[in-house]
Amino acid sequence: MKKIAFALSLISTICLISCDPWEDDSYHETVQTGENVEIPGNWKLTSILLEEAFDFNGDGNATNNLMTETNCYANELMAFNADFSGVATSNSYANVIVNGDTYITECVPEVEETPFAWAQTQTTVSLTIDTQIVNATLSGDTLTFTIPEGFSANDGQPGGYTITQDIIMTYQKLP
Repeated sequence: MKKIAFALSLISTICLISCDPWEDDSYHETVQTGENVEIPGNWKLTSILLEEAFDFNGDGNATNNLMTETNCYANELMAFNADFSGVATSNSYANVIVNGDTYITECVPEVEETPFAWAQTQTTVSLTIDTQIVNATLSGDTLTFTIPEGFSANDGQPGGYTITQDIIMTYQKLP
């Protein structure tokens, strides 16, 4: 009898191990979370880093944090829905004009909502905005991604001087 019970136990274990995850209706490959943080909810922009440091605000201290240098982007949010959709809300942007060695910076108020779709595989969160896919990295309650050439400033002249930089955007999950 012990041999039969052992054999049934072994067969059950082998059957459970051999099942592919997609054979179980409860499996969804994009629901895995990084460090026990669930993606659905609201996330707030906490920094926008440029490749180089600039003194856009003219205080004598150059930094690569665009939010600090411009006082823009203060209430930028991303709302991730449980159905793998979302909306990014922009409330302002920095208009930076290069004038020789100085910069003229204006924080332009706006309300722009951009829909996106998202998927998650472990600590990578893929955002699809229009047809562009941006891969973000989840680390605890922080989500970080890079936008190639996401920042530009120019002197306002046709064919004139232009600064183009990749930006690293960091969002933190709100409680």
